[in-house]
Amino acid sequence: MNIDIRKIEQIRDELDSMNENDVLFIDEEGKTRYAILPIEMYDSLEDLMAMFANPSAASVKIVPSQDLDLSYEEYERIKKQIMDAVEKTFMPKPEKLN
Repeated sequence: MNIDIRKIEQIRDELDSMNENDVLFIDEEGKTRYAILPIEMYDSLEDLMAMFANPSAASVKIVPSQDLDLSYEEYERIKKQIMDAVEKTFMPKPEKLN
């Protein structure tokens, strides 16, 4: 769903003061319900979520350095994906090992 910026004029100051990596959280009834983030950050997040959704995918993307808080399990899963991709790409064929 897209919302025209004119419909949320009352928060324009907050939006205008955001830096390129800031996220604006919107609370409702005391709980954070929504987040507004820059499209570049959304694209990176979307790529990361796609990688987690399909752990057997052989493509490897290098994400610009950002502070990502990965759990140990997420780190191990990403490490395994990278190592599998390296092995599939560079592993010599058995007939060439003779």
